[in-house]
Amino acid sequence: MNNKDSKPKLDMGHGEEVSEQLNPASMDCLPDELLVQILSFLPMKQAASTSLLSKRWRTLFTFSPNLDFDDSIFYQPRKRKRNEIPKDVQERFNDFVDRAFALKGGHNINKFSLKLSRTYTEKLFNIDRWICNALEHGVSEFYLDRKSEWWRDLPYEVFTSTTLVKLSLGARLRCQRLPSYTSLPALKILFLDSIWFKEHQSFDVFLAACPALEDLTIHYKVYQGHSYVISSKTIKKLSVTFSFGFVYDFSRIISFDTPNVVDFYYSDYLCWESPQCRLDSLAKATLDLYFSNDDKRYVKNGADVTDLINGIRNVKTLHLTSSTVEVILVCCNGGLPMFNNLVDLVFSSKKEGWKLLLPRLLQRSPNIKTLVLSGLDSFPCRRHRFTRIPLNNQINMLRIMKYQGYASELKHIRHFLLKMECLEVVQVYVVPTMDDPKKKQLTEDLLKLPAASSKLKIQVM
Repeated sequence: MNNKDSKPKLDMGHGEEVSEQLNPASMDCLPDELLVQILSFLPMKQAASTSLLSKRWRTLFTFSPNLDFDDSIFYQPRKRKRNEIPKDVQERFNDFVDRAFALKGGHNINKFSLKLSRTYTEKLFNIDRWICNALEHGVSEFYLDRKSEWWRDLPYEVFTSTTLVKLSLGARLRCQRLPSYTSLPALKILFLDSIWFKEHQSFDVFLAACPALEDLTIHYKVYQGHSYVISSKTIKKLSVTFSFGFVYDFSRIISFDTPNVVDFYYSDYLCWESPQCRLDSLAKATLDLYFSNDDKRYVKNGADVTDLINGIRNVKTLHLTSSTVEVILVCCNGGLPMFNNLVDLVFSSKKEGWKLLLPRLLQRSPNIKTLVLSGLDSFPCRRHRFTRIPLNNQINMLRIMKYQGYASELKHIRHFLLKMECLEVVQVYVVPTMDDPKKKQLTEDLLKLPAASSKLKIQVM
């Protein structure tokens, strides 16, 4: 066989062979540091396969500061019980991870990522051992993504690391009881996906043990029944999502006591009461609220989101989804506060929001400069049925999203142009399905519209 066509191959444990991805002869002039950097961009399995290229490459991949393991590349579709990974494939994956750690020796690890896409039935202790091994190597970024039907405990060492800066945990992991010496002094970014804290106070202990935390994301696809007080004076970016369609008779979040949060995202189904909020430094907020399956029962018994809306009154940029607009219309019993700092408003509606809530928001937000509207096609254009625009408004940028090309939409835009005297730019984003002739006609129709502002420029995107 011609040596030029002969490529060394490495059996990675389940029969398939990994061909050479790199030509060592053409890369011999590169220093080891650069080769290690190149290998760090490859998946762990491919990087390990380069160890057979030559003697020089034998251990190069182990000098990469990152260990990224994904068990899905080790199995092929076959008949199996539910989502369970076959035992032989699991053993090969275990051996591969153990070998990578062994070759790592005493070198530090910057990032350790472990993605387990199937249920492990044997050698569960390996997972804890790998986590502890990475922590002993001074890991600063740890990502655990575990797809399983079963809850699983985390080793205590995760909660006492002095080197972790980024921590991502999910899903269905369990924190039975945090140790009294819990401390994560360097942690800045935390992502929790359906993490179960067995004791009510455990989450409070967890946050208190993170004095440098700046970015917190909480996502629940499955809810375990606890309510939380999210309290931290260091968090600047906060995202909380509950993405299931049933609720309990109490709020999941009791309060947001986060006075230094600048960027806030909150998605949840309506409960009896909305959270109490301390968001003094808020600059940007996105609300994505929904009625639950029992929405009639909640509305009838006086569900109220007034505290939440009052809590975001200092915001500068506000994004309200169409479902949020419906919730506010029905359940903001205390009325809207003044949004004196609000400059940018993103508003979407499908029903009465155009007629009722948007005018109120504009009236209570005297300093809005940019207004982004989506779903205008769902607002029927009948006589005198337009959104009321307050006099002396300061709006200079108007964006119309998902424009369908209906005559009613054009009439609404005409109304806006006549009522917004400071308007300088109108951007109309048409739907992707609109053909070029129709888009051209739309542009011509828009340019013919009368406007109160002499500085107006119209752009069709």
